[in-house]
Amino acid sequence: MIITFNSFSPVTVEVINRQQKVEYNVISGIADEKDVRAFLGNVGRDTYDYCFTGHYSDRKPAIKRLEEDIEELEKQLEYMKFALKVTKKKQWSKVINKDNK
Repeated sequence: MIITFNSFSPVTVEVINRQQKVEYNVISGIADEKDVRAFLGNVGRDTYDYCFTGHYSDRKPAIKRLEEDIEELEKQLEYMKFALKVTKKKQWSKVINKDNK
C-alpha cells in the first residue's frame, strides 16, 4: 500500500505486509520506521484518542482503538448494504400481525 503523510513536507512510503515482517520503502521525503508506524497507528484517530508515538512498546492502545473502530465500521457497512438492497426494491408490503389488531 502506498501512503502519503505530513502535509508540510509530504512523505510517500510504500508499505508491504509480508508473512513475518513489514517492509517499508520511502519513495519521496524523509521518514524513519517510527514515523511510518505512528502514521499508520493513528489512522482514523479522533482529537481526544490516544496518540501513538510509533514506538513498538506503545502500540497496545492504538491496536485496541483500531480493532474497535474496525468492528464499528463493519457494523455500519452491514447496515448500509442492507439499506441499499431494500432501497432498490420497488415493492414493499406491510405484515399484519394478528396480536396487534
